[in-house]
Amino acid sequence: MKKNTAFLILVSLILLLAGCHRNKISETHEGKEIRFDYAKLIRVWECDGFKKMEIRNPWDTTCLLQTYLLVDKTKEIPANCPDGVVVRVPLEKSAVFTTVHCSLIEELGAVNSISGICELEYITNPNIISLTQSGKIVDFGSSMSPDIEKIITVSPDAILLSPFNNSGGHGGLDKLGIPIVECADYMESDPLGRAEWIKLYGMLFGKESEADSIFSKVTETYTQIEKEAQQETGSHPSLLYGLDNGGSWFIPGGKSYMAKMFASAGANYIFGETTHSGAEPFAFETVYDKGCNADIWLILGTEVADKTYKDLQRFSNFKSYKEKRVYACNTTKTSFFDEIPFHPERLLKDLYVIFHSEKYGDVNEYLHYYRKLAE
Repeated sequence: MKKNTAFLILVSLILLLAGCHRNKISETHEGKEIRFDYAKLIRVWECDGFKKMEIRNPWDTTCLLQTYLLVDKTKEIPANCPDGVVVRVPLEKSAVFTTVHCSLIEELGAVNSISGICELEYITNPNIISLTQSGKIVDFGSSMSPDIEKIITVSPDAILLSPFNNSGGHGGLDKLGIPIVECADYMESDPLGRAEWIKLYGMLFGKESEADSIFSKVTETYTQIEKEAQQETGSHPSLLYGLDNGGSWFIPGGKSYMAKMFASAGANYIFGETTHSGAEPFAFETVYDKGCNADIWLILGTEVADKTYKDLQRFSNFKSYKEKRVYACNTTKTSFFDEIPFHPERLLKDLYVIFHSEKYGDVNEYLHYYRKLAE
């Protein structure tokens, strides 16, 4: 019995070590590395006959989420390919589960490569909606429980979806034999880091030059606005963000994507000292103590009707309320969620205008997403 137990432990250790070895971060490659300046979760190498792409696990950056081997679909798969998911590129038929990637693919000029989508009700891109209504793009339903039979019928070259921590795989999708591309760009903590993933999608759809051109313009504009904000001689306004919802106020952490944008635009974010990178709930009392005297208040809304000062009367003792420095973005009327992941410079411009509104007349004339709150 003891021998059997020892044997089982040994086998378990071997399997565990083998699994870690398969998913460990690569140290050396025969190919030439393609440089990414801001993204921390991607590494790509140009190898002999293929590109090797590693996606780092956002929740455990010592391991990999997945390794992909991008092989030109007009050529044979090289015999020297290492372990990894083979993706034949450029993608000609893709299943895209997120609205933001649908818009990005259209911007790359590859909208005809989208064969199916999920979450149609959340898509604001008029071209994607029109193509779905005409039947050229198939609606797979919810991304959490997509219509597997429709996906099989479409037979896409790859499925693009966003991974989640401890999700336990992708259900029935894992059994289809279709490459699943883990779109973990939303886990990048730097705005330009997430935007730089456009290069990866350019590689998938055969639009590398288009992707490089778009990202070059994004970084040029973003860094110019950031530079202007840093050169401002006035004080940095203190900033409150979000809104109480059922007793909890979800606050982006000081290490978050949004906090970095606030700093880049020249604000003093009142929760900038927190260490979390996502949004976490805070009690109303905590936010009240820190936010009551904030100079500016930004709200992101999802209701059909725009918020007004009348809707926020219970916050009438807030400094930002008294001084009429509350700004709201109605995401049902803008392309906020579709655009800012790969165009953070557009949101940064809004933030800069809001934080330095004394330089402008009618602020609303210069804003793209936000609007000064109406009475």
